[in-house]
Amino acid sequence: MLGKVLLGLALALLLVPAAHAASFDCTRARTPFAQAICTHPDLSKADDTLAATFKAALDGLSAPAAAEVSADHDAWVRYANIACTDDAKLATRPYDTVGLNCLRNLFTDRTVWLKNSRTLGGLRFYYVDHYEALRTGLPKPDGVATKSVSTPRIDANTPEAAAFNLFVSGLPDLMPDSGNTYANDSDSSSLVVTGVVPARITMKLDNYLHPNRAAHGRTAVTYVHYLRDSNRRLVAGDVFSGNGWQQKLKTIVLAAAKKAEGGDSLMDDADVVGDSIVDPARWDFSKAGLIVQFEPYEIAPYAAGAPTVTIPWADIAPLLAHDAGVLEQ
Repeated sequence: MLGKVLLGLALALLLVPAAHAASFDCTRARTPFAQAICTHPDLSKADDTLAATFKAALDGLSAPAAAEVSADHDAWVRYANIACTDDAKLATRPYDTVGLNCLRNLFTDRTVWLKNSRTLGGLRFYYVDHYEALRTGLPKPDGVATKSVSTPRIDANTPEAAAFNLFVSGLPDLMPDSGNTYANDSDSSSLVVTGVVPARITMKLDNYLHPNRAAHGRTAVTYVHYLRDSNRRLVAGDVFSGNGWQQKLKTIVLAAAKKAEGGDSLMDDADVVGDSIVDPARWDFSKAGLIVQFEPYEIAPYAAGAPTVTIPWADIAPLLAHDAGVLEQ
């Protein structure tokens, strides 16, 4: 199947597949995109790695799932041909340094996303990806805004797979914003399955927004916990119960966060992050305890990234619901 996919791309991009340093015959490269891959060893290597990763991502998939992943990859190649240009059109001249760095990032990011295709907890997951490159009308280097989203699917003909896939496809705020709000900004969303236990499927959501003309982008990390028996998203009441558990949990987590961050703590006003502590989207679960996720700048300087605080289960045992079987590891 890989050969057929590459052949289809070759016809579209004036490339003919053959054994070479890149995944196509560089003697017949005609476009600046193909020539950039052929003339820069790091890009050629990245292209080889991407081709191998794509092949591995298809391994073990059913025919319908493999066809979906292949179609997404075809779309990615078309996207990659225009995402690093000045006007979201096919390049007509060699890529400059900015364009080459952009291509390197594209190949790296695509490879990382394809590696998420794997089996966890006896379930074979693959990913549905969507890409857009939009002309903004702004001067270089802000002439193109890129949009991307990746979401998981279970490859199986079972009621559970159908329910999970329907749940994920209906989640809000996952599609890239090609409308008016952030149309001229680059953004991406990656929802990745990180754990499967009998009670739930846990997914990590990385949202990234890079406004035009900004020095750097903004990252937000949250979690989606899918309850397998009830086909729904976990809510706070599935984990905690009792009067005042919210304030008690806030007190415990904020104390732990201040201790962890020490003199670098930015929590002069704890109320700023208080409500986020009791939001299940900020929780992950481990054998060591409850992991509370914070965003950059919330409790520590930007250089600290998106920090986490782990609260031992023993410290919050009195707050847990009696039937909190969703915490099983």
